[in-house]
Amino acid sequence: MYLIPEPLHPAVVHLPIALWLVGSLFIVLSLWKPYFFDRAAMWMLVIGTIGGVISYQSGPNAVGVAFQLYGDSVGEFLGLHQQFAFYSLITYIFTVILLAVNIVLDNKYLRWLLILLAIAGAVFVFLTGHYAGRMMYDGV
Repeated sequence: MYLIPEPLHPAVVHLPIALWLVGSLFIVLSLWKPYFFDRAAMWMLVIGTIGGVISYQSGPNAVGVAFQLYGDSVGEFLGLHQQFAFYSLITYIFTVILLAVNIVLDNKYLRWLLILLAIAGAVFVFLTGHYAGRMMYDGV
């Protein structure tokens, strides 16, 4: 039995998904309780983004196994899955940076921009997962 699974991608990808979505919810909730939810969102998004970088970097190592297990449907949806994974990662990197700035400045307009980014990030995460599901289960 191995401590680190091969491929690593399916084992680590769920952590950033969960933390990014909860962090996005916390950003929206920060409209009502900014002191608590800004800081809670920061923790969720920072840890989620670290996991997102690991997930994104481990993705290419899982492609060969995915082709073996799921066949041709992988090739059809792989590009879209990778594209939306990249958009998710970049969106949440910017969100973390702007959230850190807003914790210091507490700017009303920046808070609304953060809410828009959080919603966009959640949509990108949904689309990334959608195309991952299509890769695995479209031929079934």
